[in-house]
Amino acid sequence: MIRNASSRKSRRSSSRAERPGAERPRLSQVYRRLLAAYGPQGWWPVTANGGDTPAYRPRFFGSLDESFRTEIALGAILTQNTAWTNVVKALANLRKAGLKHLSDIQGAPLMKIERLIRPAGYFRQKARKLRIFSEHVLRKAEAFSSYLTLPTSRLRDDLLSVWGIGPETADSILLYAARRPVFVVDAYTKRILGRMGYFHEDKASYGDIQRLCMGHLPRRHEIYNEMHALFVAHAKNHCRSKPECPGCPLLMSCRHGGSARA
Repeated sequence: MIRNASSRKSRRSSSRAERPGAERPRLSQVYRRLLAAYGPQGWWPVTANGGDTPAYRPRFFGSLDESFRTEIALGAILTQNTAWTNVVKALANLRKAGLKHLSDIQGAPLMKIERLIRPAGYFRQKARKLRIFSEHVLRKAEAFSSYLTLPTSRLRDDLLSVWGIGPETADSILLYAARRPVFVVDAYTKRILGRMGYFHEDKASYGDIQRLCMGHLPRRHEIYNEMHALFVAHAKNHCRSKPECPGCPLLMSCRHGGSARA
């Protein structure tokens, strides 16, 4: 009886996994489907000369100057535990106050930084993070752009040694400011790929997911840039905490969506 029950359970599980639409596509296929659905995202948004707020620039992968690289790094720190709309306000305040470079952050009174970045939340903690990050970089190099020329693995380790910078923030700086082929994993990446059956959401670590993505996508910073941004777009449009499956461009390959249809 136990054997038969187990066999029936196994057949049900196998049938569910093999149901049309349940097969996992290659990550390159996921990339193409998301790109067709949402188009180029233009990450990381930066403030152009003469502009007031960061703007997205689809298909731009050209050179970045010192102020752009600095704004990306500051934004990567400020966006921790808050919405990007709040970060935009904080960055605009810093820019209007003339704090465009790490040397400006290093020399500004801490209370002034706190006041300027208040819209981003946790402003006292984040002001310290910005100050400590600026001091750390400028101890290592004369400018942020020079610091970013370190070899990738060494640069990542050094970023992770700074108080307040974890893997997602470090990798955002590597990918977007330094243009290194390092995939950024966030909650949206974990949610989408977990629901599609690439791993168990509650068991996969940051490193597990990063290795999966970097092992199955072309090793190019342009691809990693776009894929990360497309995951964010998809999570906001369809793969929300409570998913909106109708119209999802990945529905036919999603195990979570497939179970919802069954």
